Amino acid sequence: MDRKPTKSLPPYSILLSLFMLLALMALLIQVININWIKFHDSSVNGAEQNWRIYPVPKFNSTKKQQMELKRVPWTDRLLQCGYQNHSFTPEERSEGAFLMKMIKWPKPPSPAVPFQKSSDPAHVRFVILNSTKTFYVGNQLQVMLQMVDFEGHPKQYGGDYLQGRIHTPDLKAGSAGTVVDNQNGFYYINFNLSWPGKVEVSVSLVHPSEGIQVLERLRKERPDRVYFKSAFKSGNSFETTVCNLCLPQSKPLCDFGDYRTGEPWFCYKPKKLPCSARINHMMGGYEQNLLIGEEGHYFQSEINVKEPILPNGPGYVTVESSARTGKGLGKCAPGKPLLSPSGFYYQDQWVSTTCNIRHYNTPESVMDCLHGKKVYIFGDSTIRQWFEYLTEFVPGLREFDLGNSKKTGPHLALDIDNKIKVEYYAHGTPIRILPISSQDLLFIANKLDEIKGGKSTIIAFTIWCHFNTFPVEPYIRRLQNIRKSILRLLDRSPDTLVVIKTANVQALPQDFSFYNSDWYSYQLDLVMRKMFEGINVAFVDAWEMTIAHYLPHELHPQQVIIKNEVDVFLSYVCPLEKS
Repeated sequence: MDRKPTKSLPPYSILLSLFMLLALMALLIQVININWIKFHDSSVNGAEQNWRIYPVPKFNSTKKQQMELKRVPWTDRLLQCGYQNHSFTPEERSEGAFLMKMIKWPKPPSPAVPFQKSSDPAHVRFVILNSTKTFYVGNQLQVMLQMVDFEGHPKQYGGDYLQGRIHTPDLKAGSAGTVVDNQNGFYYINFNLSWPGKVEVSVSLVHPSEGIQVLERLRKERPDRVYFKSAFKSGNSFETTVCNLCLPQSKPLCDFGDYRTGEPWFCYKPKKLPCSARINHMMGGYEQNLLIGEEGHYFQSEINVKEPILPNGPGYVTVESSARTGKGLGKCAPGKPLLSPSGFYYQDQWVSTTCNIRHYNTPESVMDCLHGKKVYIFGDSTIRQWFEYLTEFVPGLREFDLGNSKKTGPHLALDIDNKIKVEYYAHGTPIRILPISSQDLLFIANKLDEIKGGKSTIIAFTIWCHFNTFPVEPYIRRLQNIRKSILRLLDRSPDTLVVIKTANVQALPQDFSFYNSDWYSYQLDLVMRKMFEGINVAFVDAWEMTIAHYLPHELHPQQVIIKNEVDVFLSYVCPLEKS
C-alpha cells in the first residue's frame, strides 16, 4: 500500500511572500472599492445628472421621523410664540412641513461624539477625479474626498458642511462648486469649467457635522441668545425693557404684533409706563455661556471652522479653450430658475450662466438705466450697501437728509434731473440695529401693499441674516407673508420688477458661529430660493458671488463684489438683448 508523501512546511521566505501578496490584494480591493464609489456612487446620488440645481441636503427619514413630522406640525412652535392658528391656509401648512423636511440635516450616529472622533480637516485630502484627462471649457470637474477624524480614522457618516470653489488668480476668475454629501464619509464637489488656463481648486470645511449638531441645538433651545430692547417714554419718565419674538411669560408683556401680517413681537411691560409709550427698537445684546461640556471644541479657529482642505497631488487642472460656442443666453428677465453654478468671475466681473449681464462702469450708464425709475430697497445692511454704492458712485443721485442714522435709515436719494428716486428701509423685527424709531421699522409685506407699482417701479429686497438665531419656522412664515404681498403687487401691476438678493457668506471668528454661522444662512437661503421658485421675480445670487470671489469672506462684502451685485440687479432693470 502506497503511503502519501508528507507535506513539508514552507520556508519562512515563502510565508512572508504569501503574506505580502495577501496584503497587496487587500489594498487592491480597497482601491477598487474607492474607484467604484468615485465613478458609480456619484451617478446614483445624482452628482453628475442633477448637480447644476442648487444643492439641497438629502433627507433619508426613518418611519419614526416621518411619524414625528406628522404628529408635530411645523406651526406648533409658531403658535407657542403668539402666531394665530387660523391665519395659516392648508397650502401654507403643507408648504411649511415640506420646507422643514427639505432642510433636515443628517446627524451623527450619536448625540455625544468625542472630539477626537470629529472631523479633522488638517488630515483630509481631496482628489481631482480624472485629473490626467484633457479638460476643455464647458466640461465638468469633480473632486472627491473622504472625511477623517482626529485619530486618522475614516468617518462613516456625513453631515459636514463644506464649501468649494475653482479659481485662476492671474485672471481674477472664480466659480463656486456644488457639494454632494453621500452620507458615508465621502463627499463630491462639482464645478463647471468656464475659462481656459490653470484652474485651481479650493475646498474648506466650514463646520464638522458634530459642530452643526450644536448649532441645531442652539437654534432650538436658545432662540433668545440674541435679545432686543425698546425704550418707553412719557414726559420725563423713561424706561427700557427686553423684547423678543418669543418671550417667557414670567412678567407682564406688551404685545407689539403686526395685525396685518399676524406676526408677533413682545416686550416686557415697563414698571410704570404704559405699552403705548414705546418709542423705538434696538439691539440688546448677545447671551454668553451657551455651550455644554466639550461643545466648544467643535468651534476652534484654525482647527475646524472654515479650515482649508489640501489636495492629494496637484490641486489644479489645465483647461483648454473649446471650439464650441455656447448658445445665446438672452436678456435678464424675471421668472428664470436660479441654477447652480449661477455664474463665474472673469477679470473681476461676474458672468451669469443664465442671462447677459451688462456692466455699469460709469455713473452716466447707471443714470441712463434708472432714468424715470422709483427704486425701493428693503432689508438688512447687506442690501443697504446697494443704496450706499449707488449714492457714492452716481454724483447726481444725492441723499436727502431725513435725520436718520446711516446704519438704520430710512434713507432717500433723489436725482431731480433724471427723475430718479431711491429709497431704503430696514426690514421689521427681528433686526439687530442701532435705536430706530418704531414708526420707521416696517414689515416688507406691509410696505409692498402700499406701493402702486408699474413699469417704472423697481423692488429689491433681502431678509435672512437677522433670522439666523431663530428657529426656521418664523422665517418661513415671514417669507410666506412677503410672497403674498408680491403676488398682490404683480397682480395689480404685472410690469413691476421684483429682485431678490440671496444671503451671502461671511467670516466666522471666535464664537461668531453661534449667532451668524454660514450654515444658518445656508439653510435660510435654501428656504428663500424654494419659496420664490416659479414666481415672476429675479435673483441676485450673492451666495455664489461671495464664495466664488478671491477676497476674504465678510458679512459686508467689499466694493468690487457689491459693484457686481448691483450690475446684475441693473441688468434686470435694463436688460441687455445681446452679448
